[in-house]
Amino acid sequence: MAVKHESSLEWKAMDFLRTHLPQSDRACYPAEMFLEFVHHALMVREKAPWCGGLDWEIFAHYVLFPRVNDEELSFHRAVFHDALWPRVKDLPTQEERALEVNRWCHEHVSYEAQDDRTASPMTVYRGGRGRCGEESAFLVSALRSVGIPARQVYVPRWSHCGDNHAWVEVLCGERWRYMGACEPEPVLDRGWFTAAASRAMLVHSRIFGEGSSPLHGEPLGRTGAVRWFNQTARYASVKEYTFQALAGGKPAPGAVFRLQVLNEASFHTIAVLAAGEDGTARARLGQGSLHVVATQGGLFAECACGEDGAVLHLETVETGNSDWVDIDFYPPAGDPVPPPPLSGSQKAERKAVLQRGNALRSQWIEGGGNQAEVQAFLQGEYPEERGKFLRTLTEKDLRDGAREVWEDHFRRLPPGKGLPEEIYWRYVACPRIAWEPLAAWRRPLQGWLAVWYGSPEELWTRLGEIFTDPGEDVYDNLHWPPDRVLEARKCDGKGRKAFFVACLRTLGIPARLRFLDGEPEVWRDGGFAPVRAFETGTLRLSGPEVDWTLSRRTARGWKLLRPEGVRELVLPTGDYRVMVAERLPNGSQIASMRDLRLKAGQTWEIELRARAYDWKDALDSRAMPALSAAGLDGQPVPDPLRQDGRPVLALWLEEGGEPTEHLLGELAGYRERLDALPVRVLFLVRGRESLAQRTLARVLDGWDKPEVLVDDWAYDLEAAARCLGHDPECAPLAAACSGGRAVYSTGGYQVGSAELLVRAAEFLCGRA
Repeated sequence: MAVKHESSLEWKAMDFLRTHLPQSDRACYPAEMFLEFVHHALMVREKAPWCGGLDWEIFAHYVLFPRVNDEELSFHRAVFHDALWPRVKDLPTQEERALEVNRWCHEHVSYEAQDDRTASPMTVYRGGRGRCGEESAFLVSALRSVGIPARQVYVPRWSHCGDNHAWVEVLCGERWRYMGACEPEPVLDRGWFTAAASRAMLVHSRIFGEGSSPLHGEPLGRTGAVRWFNQTARYASVKEYTFQALAGGKPAPGAVFRLQVLNEASFHTIAVLAAGEDGTARARLGQGSLHVVATQGGLFAECACGEDGAVLHLETVETGNSDWVDIDFYPPAGDPVPPPPLSGSQKAERKAVLQRGNALRSQWIEGGGNQAEVQAFLQGEYPEERGKFLRTLTEKDLRDGAREVWEDHFRRLPPGKGLPEEIYWRYVACPRIAWEPLAAWRRPLQGWLAVWYGSPEELWTRLGEIFTDPGEDVYDNLHWPPDRVLEARKCDGKGRKAFFVACLRTLGIPARLRFLDGEPEVWRDGGFAPVRAFETGTLRLSGPEVDWTLSRRTARGWKLLRPEGVRELVLPTGDYRVMVAERLPNGSQIASMRDLRLKAGQTWEIELRARAYDWKDALDSRAMPALSAAGLDGQPVPDPLRQDGRPVLALWLEEGGEPTEHLLGELAGYRERLDALPVRVLFLVRGRESLAQRTLARVLDGWDKPEVLVDDWAYDLEAAARCLGHDPECAPLAAACSGGRAVYSTGGYQVGSAELLVRAAEFLCGRA
């Protein structure tokens, strides 16, 4: 990043980025782009009174810094600033400015489930869509563009439901305040996730590089280029846990603890701690179940966390075979303190803002996108082949890809040499390898490989000799594109694998990263084979349809594999773990795990274990208040939950809201199961205009099972939510009822809640 600086402040800011950005950013993006971030940040620091008085460290980390999490980088600050400055410059408080920025974000971006590559804030803005990690990075970037210090906070994994979630905090004076990204509220510290966050084991934030300000929060540890800070105590009840590692009965300083929660039938790491000289580490976390793995060198230990922590005795792992071990995993109970209810005027303001924002966003999405780039590319010579090339890309690639990158790849494609057409286009022509930023890497690789005549195995060995490891100054979530790997002559392990695949595709040899474990494979004799030969065995799984996962033991613990439901697998020899889990309606899980050591030529046959439990014991029974809904024709429908004796699924839906979008998306997958039940499905909306919202309209199209009623949200929703123990401000609210009593309910959104609602309905209909 050698750039001439015109002032001492420019030098200070550029030096901060040089010493704080992850190494891959410094290698993969031009210094001129970072200088643009510097110029903009210094401009807004001088221009905005609320920014000029910030401590330099806070300004540098939370206004200047280009990176929020693992999003792709591009310069976007000027575009966001020009749109936002007229809206915020005259507002009197930081709170009002932050809320106005979020309203602008809501007017341009809607939630949409997407793949794991995190698009840049500019791509999210132009395309009008993003998942929660992308929406929150977009909002943080928008706030920083007008000098408001902001950061993303994250629950790496929930304990009471599947998946994770991210939202945004803004610094108002000396206090961090929160809001849901692209989900405007009339006041700060409100969000549909408030109740869920009270059940989190960990809420964390991050900075890159060093930082000592107490405003960062409670230090949690470091992994590579990232420093983590513990924000859990502001959202949930916490307690301090102590973890100690012993080796040969003595403290093991430097041992690494991986704290894990059970989520989607596997243990997932939520924090990594390093033991001090006494072999211990401490953290304040939520009050639920926790699994702990400790490693040091070749030594290993794991156990369930006790009430106050765990002592782990590090040993060399000798055997890997066990019978099924049952695990009961409990999330924190949660003790949410709901924010004060909105006043009547605030509710009216919120409704008006959401309606206006939804309308503006629909117009924005219809007129945005990347279609011009796609059409321009397709108009070149060989349009049929160009279409085949584009079909190898992901939907997100088409949304944010650059025509010049596609063109460079297309014009440098090697001949097919008799390969099957599908193999050629998918594994030779395709420029997408993993989740790296797409780049025009064929030309530099062609030059570097011009005199290469060796085998793929020899090339793999050669790469290990000439490319150095970047060391600790990295962020594991980031990916190195092949052209930057070549220039830097260094990369991490996954970057080396992607570079190897890119080299083979450049040479016209089909290659890919195996979906199961990310290892490189080469096309040989009509099929894909690992580039590195290894001994194998076979694992066959049988038994009931349950949620299960497969992991392999590594030096860092258990690595989750992706078998995609395949129950007969040829695997490298080694130690493996099979886990099954089922989540109960109250958020607890019953799970079982079994370890095995797979030897060369050996076949393991394992029947998956489904633990029995009494469904009735997992349900509740609460009397619902009488409601006073109306049909779309305006005719009253008295007490719809008690009309004809049939069980009812009642769903209060907030059209356009992210949690409702989630729930509707899941529910659409259960049409057949619901249609087969004698159950009424009630969609309770705020008005006839709700039916114009595109997601709700799409779900209702061709599905006559749901009855759409208009309900009085100002009273009925709040009464029902309070009865069921949910926050009435956190729509959607859903309940499975019979005889006017709710046996299962959910407020806001939790991954898998639609399935649990359907299962509760099946129980009420005698089908469970």
